[in-house]
Order: sequence, then structure tokens, then C-alpha cells
Amino acid sequence: MHLCYVANPFSIHTRRWVRIFVERGHTITLIGVAPQRKPLEPGAFPPGIRLINLVERYNLRIVRYLLWGLMARRIVRDLKPDILHAHQVAGNGWVAAATGYHPFIATAWGSDLLLGPPHSWVQRQLARWVLRKADAVTCVSAQLAETARLLGANPKRVAVAHWGIDTRIYSAGSADADLRQQIAPGFGPVILSIRALRPVYNPLTLAKAIPGVLKQHPEAYFIIRTYAADAEILKQFQQHIVFSGATNHVTYLGELDDEPGIAALYRLADIAISIPASDGTPISVLEAMACGAAPIVSDLPSLKEWITDGENGLLVPVGDAEALAAAIVRLLHKPQLREQFRQRNQEIIQTRANREMEMAKMEQLYLQLLR
Repeated sequence: MHLCYVANPFSIHTRRWVRIFVERGHTITLIGVAPQRKPLEPGAFPPGIRLINLVERYNLRIVRYLLWGLMARRIVRDLKPDILHAHQVAGNGWVAAATGYHPFIATAWGSDLLLGPPHSWVQRQLARWVLRKADAVTCVSAQLAETARLLGANPKRVAVAHWGIDTRIYSAGSADADLRQQIAPGFGPVILSIRALRPVYNPLTLAKAIPGVLKQHPEAYFIIRTYAADAEILKQFQQHIVFSGATNHVTYLGELDDEPGIAALYRLADIAISIPASDGTPISVLEAMACGAAPIVSDLPSLKEWITDGENGLLVPVGDAEALAAAIVRLLHKPQLREQFRQRNQEIIQTRANREMEMAKMEQLYLQLLR
């Protein structure tokens, strides 16, 4: 098939998705849509993917989506792909819907339905327009699928479709001794913050929790991921750490070169933290689970689809630093509970989050729409 995607070319999730379908033998065109204007690094996409980056052609803030929609309309009608697929209802979905092309799939990621539409009348109307025009709507969680239906998507066209993870890369195993010596020499258990330092992920809640953890476990060590960080949030986080006297127990780690490097970091972690205010099904949480890290996540409906409190992870109220600290301390006190979580999560990932199986289902959806 010739598959045409409208998506953010800077997103690691976009890159993984198109790479999968190139490997499955399909012809791929990616129409790149993103608010930021910056050059794509060489080798961002493998050979065989045609990238048409609209951001490089036009990016005037006030009317860019209108112009991008008109540009995409001409491009798609010239290409005549078998499937037009927008990743995220907001932004990319607006552009794809404006082409008037079919078959058209819209995939909701999470914040595109859970954050924008409830707080903006304009975004709510645009989301309804995209969802009603789509021949199929896929969502990464049951909560998101219900939200799509409430916004006007045809219930018969809405499906929960997990992305899955590459279990060849993300799997449990022993931590790399050299990596541990490099990042956390001489320390005890490692707690890894796996989400970006942005407001929606509540990183300052973790910053406030760290001193309480260290009072009971002074040997603990925290690794904070700083990829795609909000500069002001990063500054505030570091100030909290300095003022609490925890500087020697915290390190900051930015972009990693490849997926095996990310998997090695997850295997190094005893505990993985993801505490957003809103979420779909976060791939990073599934990857950490697959690599054996015990997850502590926000008490959100979408995350409860994967985490049962006390059975394969711990749930904490959004924004509650004391509850987060208590959850971390509980797992540090109970290595046997972490081992229970590790074993249970291996089963969950293999049965529900295997990428090869999930992408085969998506391929069948493409074929069904063509028929």
C-alpha cells in the first residue's frame, strides 16, 4: 500500500511508526506538520520514506494551519495514496481533514483530546470536525476512545489500538555494570524519571518528593531525563534540588543516541516514575515495565488499564508529593514487591503490548478500509 501520514516529523513516535511500515514493505509519504521550525538531523528517517516538511515551506503562526491544509490538499490529491492517516487529532488532524481525502484515519494520542477540547471551544469544534470526517478513529486507551465518542465520532468507527513496543529491544535483564559505574557510582537503588520536564508531567512534584525519600534512604539515586525540557521547569526543578541539599543524589540525562541505549537505562532503574496530569498509553511506561523497572504512575483511568495498584505497580494521586515519596519508599523497603511487579509486567507486555502483533492489527485496519 501507499500510506500517507500527516504527523510531527520531530517526534520519536512518528519515526518509529513510519519505520515499521517501511519494514513491512509499504510505500510511505510523510507530510510533516509541527509548530517548531528547526532542521531535521541527517538520518532521522530511513531510506524509502518521502518527507514533505510543510514547516520548512511556511510557518506564519496566525494562519499556518489553514495554509498547511491547502498545501496538503494539493499534495494528497496528486499522490492519491491508498490511506491518509493523521497522528493526533489536533493540528495534524486538522490538516488531514482539510484535504477532504478518503480513506482517512485519525489516531488520538492523549492530550489532543484530553487537554485542548475541554478548555477551548475552538479546539472542541475542530476535534469534532476531524472525528466526524474520519473513516476510522484509533485511540491508545479505552478512556480516549470514550472521549472521542463523546466528541461526536461514530461509535462504530472508533477502536482502541495499542502501539506496542519492540520487545526485541525492550526486555528485562541484568543492568549494565559499566553504565551503572558511569552514571550512579557507589549508590544504591536507582529511581528514574522517564517523562519530559514539562508542566503536564508534574516534574516539580518529584522534586518535592526527593528530600523525603532521601531521609529514609540516603543511598538512593535519582536520574532525571531532560530531553524536550521546558527551560523554566528545568530551572525550577534544579533549584528545588539545590535548596533541599539533594544535589549529590541527582543526575540529569538528556537525549540518548538510540533505542538500545534507552533500554539499557531502563534496565539500570529499580523504579520508573511517570506522574502526569493527563495521559493516554505512554510508550515509555510500557518500555520501562518491559525492562523490569517497577512503575509508579499517576492514578489516571488510562494508566489503570495497564497498572493495578499493588499488583504490578503503584498508583499515586496527581500532584501529591507526599504520596509519591511514600510510594518510592515503599518499593525501596520491599525488593520482593519490585520482583513481583517485574514478573507480572513481563506477562502483560508479551500478551498486550507486542509491537509486531499490534502493527499487524493496524495493517488489517488499513486493508479493511481499502476494501
